Amino acid sequence: AAQASTGNRHCTMPDLSDLERLLHEAQVSRTRLRQHIIVLIYEELEFLMLLGAGGVSSMPYHKAAVLRNQVLKPLEADDYARAAEELDNFLGEWPMDRIMRLLVSEVQPALQLMVQREAEIAKLRQRI
Repeated sequence: AAQASTGNRHCTMPDLSDLERLLHEAQVSRTRLRQHIIVLIYEELEFLMLLGAGGVSSMPYHKAAVLRNQVLKPLEADDYARAAEELDNFLGEWPMDRIMRLLVSEVQPALQLMVQREAEIAKLRQRI
């Protein structure tokens, strides 16, 4: 492994096999996180459908379509930045941030983490 000096400290640069292992672990983590987010979104879609079936308004059905088309589809296509942006827009409309607590407390932070993971994976790929 190559070494770089930073003042009195010595940093060891990871060798190629270490970088490849880190890349693999990051990709596995990303895949697990993506699957978890998708499951949670489907749970919220079911909740919206139940609200629609039990109420007089078509708003829950409309919101379910928005969640499915504008958040879930980009997520399933691995476009995490777009999915995160669309989720922020979705939750920005009243009363979604109040009734979709699972999206606010679990999905939104996890999706933001996915965007960060993508950036980390891109950096690792550049170093390999």
